[in-house]
Amino acid sequence: MTNYILKPINECTYNLKINGEYNIYLYKLIKKFIKTSNFDYETSSIYFCAENITPLKDLIKNNSLSHNKCIKLIYDLTNQILYLKKLGYSFYGFDINDILVVDELFMFCSAEYVAPLVNELIIFYSPIKQAYFSNPELYNLTILPSEISYKCCYYSLGTLVVYCLLNAYINKIEEIEKVIEPLYNTKIYWFIKRCLDPDINKRELLLI
Repeated sequence: MTNYILKPINECTYNLKINGEYNIYLYKLIKKFIKTSNFDYETSSIYFCAENITPLKDLIKNNSLSHNKCIKLIYDLTNQILYLKKLGYSFYGFDINDILVVDELFMFCSAEYVAPLVNELIIFYSPIKQAYFSNPELYNLTILPSEISYKCCYYSLGTLVVYCLLNAYINKIEEIEKVIEPLYNTKIYWFIKRCLDPDINKRELLLI
């Protein structure tokens, strides 16, 4: 199940309506990265032009993403994480059902896992829905309210990349090395290692 509604208007124009309390910030992301987009206040949705749109879940239904496409996924979602932070908000998880590939752009289209930041911290006051690609900090959340660094989403991005590239899901930190061993000494290997650092304060979004 997706947290958005996508409707084709004609051969190259689409309407996207995103559900959720903080959907306006997702629309701002889309306007930033899809230059043809225009927000419609009357319908609280966004219109944009594209030659091709494919849900990521369909793209990897039969095959994993190529190395180059995973690098593009990393690049696009990293930029969205950083831009959302500039707006004072952060993702705290990802779901493959809510990622659209708009032409060559990977776009996260769900406000379900968006929260405001207070001094670079997400404050959880009530129980939340866990994203499929979540992180240890949320899995271990037992007291409310609780504060977690916005960098928790770095772990979520790392596990998403692992899934797209290797068709493998990381359940525990102890499994990381074994799961990503086939990628050893590649750029993506070191990117994932930085994202999945057990120490949240040491996590980085760095692909070199």
